[in-house]
Amino acid sequence: MKAKEYQTMRAEFLKATLELSDSKRIEYTEGNHLDNVLWNFENSAKDVNVTPMKVLVIFLNKHLSSLRSYFKTGKEYSTESIESRIMDIINYLLLLVAMIRSQKCIKESIKPVKNS
Repeated sequence: MKAKEYQTMRAEFLKATLELSDSKRIEYTEGNHLDNVLWNFENSAKDVNVTPMKVLVIFLNKHLSSLRSYFKTGKEYSTESIESRIMDIINYLLLLVAMIRSQKCIKESIKPVKNS
């Protein structure tokens, strides 16, 4: 693939990936998609008494498992295409970045009081 073709493919793929993220977020956040993009992970974490990051890695691992299967067999076993799985992986990684940054903000806002 030539560089120009790659740039076009990459731009189209990332645009579709972000559109997928936006459309799925409405469903997965149960209407909280504008207030808290991490709502699904936080809510699920409360339900099973784990951290939101553990929920995210479990969801991500499902798609990684599918990708590993594709590497081994070259076959898609689901109605969801491998490219769609890759889009989901990218979106989970973006949500992970959001989660990490949110946690940093929380940690930085709770600074220990220095004793003089």
